[in-house]
Amino acid sequence: MANLLENAISFSDDNKNVTVKIAKTDEDKVIINVLDQGEGFKEKDTSKIFRRFYSNRPDKFGEHSGLGLNIVKNLVELHNASIKATNRKDQKGASMEIIFPKV
Repeated sequence: MANLLENAISFSDDNKNVTVKIAKTDEDKVIINVLDQGEGFKEKDTSKIFRRFYSNRPDKFGEHSGLGLNIVKNLVELHNASIKATNRKDQKGASMEIIFPKV
């Protein structure tokens, strides 16, 4: 969660919201959404942002290893959950959604 929140904050302009939503579905799945108001993803295939060593950050962010989201994905999958990244449809920004299955 810390990595997702740090990413959302770093990609959002000052005084913009980062929202975390947690919900339980009728099927007893738990869904966590981290929503930012940044630029969103430039990639059409957002699954590649989870690849090891992948980074598409602007130069102003400095150097990054490209491991953060790959580690997040691996940890999520260790809990039999899934993660996906999308551009928000309702407004500018990105959405990171983790879905935990019914236990």
